[in-house]
Amino acid sequence: MRKGAIPATGPKAAGVIVEEIKIGAVKKAVAQGADLLEVRVDSFADLDPATLAENLKKLKKISGLPIILTVRSRKEGGVRPLSDRTRAALFDALIPYSDMIDIELSSSGIMENVVNFAKRNGKTVIISHHDFKTTPGDGALWNIIEKSRKKGADIVKVAAHARSPKDLKRLAGVLLGADDLIIIAMGSIGAASRVFFPMLGSLITYGSITGSTAPGQLTLKEIKEEFKKYGAA
Repeated sequence: MRKGAIPATGPKAAGVIVEEIKIGAVKKAVAQGADLLEVRVDSFADLDPATLAENLKKLKKISGLPIILTVRSRKEGGVRPLSDRTRAALFDALIPYSDMIDIELSSSGIMENVVNFAKRNGKTVIISHHDFKTTPGDGALWNIIEKSRKKGADIVKVAAHARSPKDLKRLAGVLLGADDLIIIAMGSIGAASRVFFPMLGSLITYGSITGSTAPGQLTLKEIKEEFKKYGAA
C-alpha cells in the first residue's frame, strides 16, 4: 500500500487549487497549514501539458508539499467537459510531477493505463467515487470499495451527498470498517464530516483556498481551525 505521500500522523487537510496556480494562493495555503495540495486540472483554462508541468514543478518547489493530481471527469464534478483522450494525455504528462493521482472508478476507458503508469512512477493511487444526489446503501458502498481495490487503488475515496443523519452514520460505519479510505459527506448536513471523519481515520479532507469544488466544502482555514479546537492539529 503506497501511502508514503501522506504525512504519517494526525488528520490531514489538502488545500484545493482551482483555475490556475497562483503563487499568492499557494503561499496562503502553506501559511494556513495545508498538509497537501490538490491540483484540479479540470478547472484550468490553460491545459498546455508543458506549461502545466512547469507550473507543477514550481508549485512543488514553493510549497514543499505532496501534490495530488486530479483531472476530474465532468460526470463526477469536473469543471470542463474533457474527453477521455484529453484527460489521459494530461495524466500522462503530469504524473511525473505529482505525488498522488485521483481518478474516478467510472473512468473505465482510461483507468488501467493511468493507474499502471502512476504505479510505475511510484505514485500513490486514489480511486474515487462521487455521488452528488444521495448516499448509496451499505452494499453499494462496499462494492465501490472492493471494485476500486481490484483496479489498483492504494486509497479509495467515496464522496456522497448526505440527506439525513442516517446517511452520515452509514458513511461513518464504512469508514470504521476498513483502512485506507477517504470518506466525505457532501452537502450542508455533511459539512461536519470534513472535520470529524479525519479524526475517525479518513486519510484526507479537502478545503478550498480560492473557490469551493464540492457542496458543503469548508475553507482550508476553517478546517485547520476546527482541528486545533478539538486538539487534532
